[in-house]
Amino acid sequence: MITDDSKTIRELGMRRVLKARSEKYGIRKFVIPTLNFDAKNYIDLIDWQNADVTEPPLLEDISVDELEMLVASGETPVTDFLRYPCHTQAVERAVKLITEALASVCGEKARDGFIRVRLESRTIMPYFNTKEDYRID
Repeated sequence: MITDDSKTIRELGMRRVLKARSEKYGIRKFVIPTLNFDAKNYIDLIDWQNADVTEPPLLEDISVDELEMLVASGETPVTDFLRYPCHTQAVERAVKLITEALASVCGEKARDGFIRVRLESRTIMPYFNTKEDYRID
């Protein structure tokens, strides 16, 4: 069942995407918008008139007609989106390293030094490609 409130929210979202499509942006820079903590509704947390709204990259292949149809029907679309890896091994390693730094030392300079020393030590240590390289003969 579609309520008037959820339909209004979907239509508002569609209008935001269509407005973002009409404006041309170069490289998008993420800026956290100023929040209105006195808002009575979560939609009013952001001043949408002054916010730079860009189109989500996942929606760029959906035509305006399809977007309007999806909003009007109120159904969740069954779409195969491209798979983007969001957590590669390198990202996981960096998260682990920063977590270790936060738990080990205090202060910005100390954390920076901890991270730099760890990264430097990784370049000095031997690198093993396969299990065969571990054999000691």
